[in-house]
Amino acid sequence: MGQEPNIDIAFEDQPREELRPAVPQPWQADRPGDLKSPDQVPWGGPFGTPGPDTGYALKLASGAEMKLEPGEYRGNVETAMVHLMAARASHFGRAPTNEDLKVAMLLLGLASPDQVPEATMRQLSRDRKYWAPRVARSSGAARQMVARVPPGLLGVSLEDVRHRLALGEIPLGR
Repeated sequence: MGQEPNIDIAFEDQPREELRPAVPQPWQADRPGDLKSPDQVPWGGPFGTPGPDTGYALKLASGAEMKLEPGEYRGNVETAMVHLMAARASHFGRAPTNEDLKVAMLLLGLASPDQVPEATMRQLSRDRKYWAPRVARSSGAARQMVARVPPGLLGVSLEDVRHRLALGEIPLGR
């Protein structure tokens, strides 16, 4: 619609040019500590060994049926389970699976005590009560808990974990 000749338009109401951002300038990693290639990404030791899609452990843990004792909070226990599952999965370089969930539940004393002495299951339960609240609040505690699990125990099958627990091996402790 055209402008009426007898109506003055204020300066603020005049059409104006739309501003657009400038063309981005090229960027280079030239600051100290910048990583210039994937080969420079720290790996292992205190940096950990990330596996693909470790977030899937959250989905698996949220659907797990577990019987907790009075005073335990499910979110804390799930957090401990997720850390153990992610550690085991990254040991194999894959995403977490149901077997990782079963191993984590067994290490935390949440699985059925098939072939595992009742005294060992009680000790695993006590260790869970010690670690779960700490792991939920501190990533340092999570690293400590996972570091206490012998690496050989993370790389074996569920049956081998049961067997080692039946022999009295207590992986987490305090």
